[in-house]
Parts: sequence; C-alpha cells; structure tokens
Amino acid sequence: MKIVFFGTGEFSTTILNGLIEMGQDVVAVVSQPDKVNGRNNKVVYSPIKQFCLKKNIPLFQFAKLNIEGEQPLKSLNADLFVTASYGQIIRQNILDIPRLGTINVHASLLPKYRGSSPIQWAIINGEKVTGITIMRTDIGLDTGDIYLSKQIDILPDDTSSSVFNKLSTLGVECLKEFFAKFDYYLAHPIKQDESAASYYPMIKKEDYFLSFDMPAEKLVNKIRGLENCYFIFNNVRYKVPFAKASDKRGKVGEILECSAKHGLIIACQDTSIEIVTIQPEGKSKMPAKAYMNSNKFVLGDIIKN
Repeated sequence: MKIVFFGTGEFSTTILNGLIEMGQDVVAVVSQPDKVNGRNNKVVYSPIKQFCLKKNIPLFQFAKLNIEGEQPLKSLNADLFVTASYGQIIRQNILDIPRLGTINVHASLLPKYRGSSPIQWAIINGEKVTGITIMRTDIGLDTGDIYLSKQIDILPDDTSSSVFNKLSTLGVECLKEFFAKFDYYLAHPIKQDESAASYYPMIKKEDYFLSFDMPAEKLVNKIRGLENCYFIFNNVRYKVPFAKASDKRGKVGEILECSAKHGLIIACQDTSIEIVTIQPEGKSKMPAKAYMNSNKFVLGDIIKN
C-alpha cells in the first residue's frame, strides 16, 4: 500500500519510523508549518521535518490543509492515510482521498481522553492505565470507529515524557498488528461508546501555574503530567520538573523544610509536597536539596498563590 503519513512531534516521529521499518511504502509526509522561536526569531523545524530531511522523504507543510492540500494529496494516489499527533483538524474532503480511508494512532483508550493532550490529562487526573487506540478517522474529534487498542500501566513515578515514550513504542506495536490483520480489522470496526466518552482540551500556559491550595496528590499528578509547572516566590519563577507527596502539614503555601538534608517541602491543602527537582529562572534544573544551599528559601515563609 502507498501511505501518506500525517504528524508533527516526537510521538509522530517514532510512529513514522516504525512504519518505515515495517516495510510500508510511505510516499509522503504532511506536517505542521515551521514555527518561529519568539526569543531569537529563528525558524524551528519540527521533529518530523528533521526526520524527513534526514531520510529524504517528501514533505508537505500546509498552513491550511483542507484548502491547500486537496489537489497535491490526490496526485499521490495513496491507498491509506495514517495520522498520529498531527495538529490540524482534517475535513472530509481530505479524509475521502485515499481509497482505504484514514486511520489515526491515538494516545488514549478511546472513548476516554479525546482531544489533543490525552497523555498529560490522564496523568493529571491520576489514571492508573492508558494506552493506544487505532481508529478510523472521521470528521468528529477522535470519534471514529475503533480497530484495536492496547493498554499499559501508568506507574507512580511516570511523567508525561516517560509515558510518551512507552506509548509511541506501543503505537508501533499496534500498527504492526493492524497491518498483519489489515483486512480483518477493516471489516470489523467497533463503534465507540458515547456514554463513556470524555474530552479534554489543549494544555494552556496558565495550566502550568502551581496553586498550593490543592490536595498533595493532585499537585503531584499535575507536576508529573505537565513537567514544567512553576511557582513564583520573591519575584523569581521556579519550575518544578518532579515532586512527591509528603505527610508534613502546615498553612497553605508554607515552607516546612528548606535544607540540604530535607530538601524543599511546601504545605498544600491537606498535607504537603516535596520538591524533588527544581529549576530556578535562568538556570538549569537540579536536585532541590542541592539548591537549598543557596538560602533563597526561609523556613516558615508563605508562597502565595
């Protein structure tokens, strides 16, 4: 089969590489347009574009896929479109181009966690399992029929990065099974149970702010899910890549420990959290215990929301 692949990020790159290693005939890739870095005004290539340039794979970057892409994609005479974390809504005029339709590799166990950030939201919500769903793409938002799905556990120390890695590998495994039984799966689609469906929106900048007026478990899950959460103390922004729950108690936002021996522990709504790694503004991330030698934090001070 002649396949056109749609994707943009690291997750997509792993899936695309898996397709190629399977021996699938990927005739072209469609990715989001290049972005410009706001700090230095330099053009930034997506991971999928870097991969395509390295492998000499034809690449399209349509600003408006559904308007600009129809004729160029029709000219490829593809049998199947495969999408994975592409980033644009694909309309019916594009979905109808390949003779065998369009399938999507989605990083959740549909119908749960429809939307653009399923891995992050699953961890934020404290889910214990997640997975990959191979589905037929329709004009709804992750609403198409399911061909197959497989699940993995979300471990207590997993972050969005580690789950991304696990699910991209699982996505390749699912595609291998899908293509091995291609005719069977196409003939036996499973309708999604709309009563069990859930949708979560794209992560926004304001979601990364840490309010300590939350239970410890929810704070830890948010930090694990987003990895770049931050709080502001004495006009300095501190990112928190990883934290864990502590049983110490105090006023919301109170600094309960700030030493090289005990690290940085901050009270929250019920108990507290221990900041395991920290990244002060303008510096590299480091163990919080090591940073406590800087004397930037004072026992008993309150970090206000």
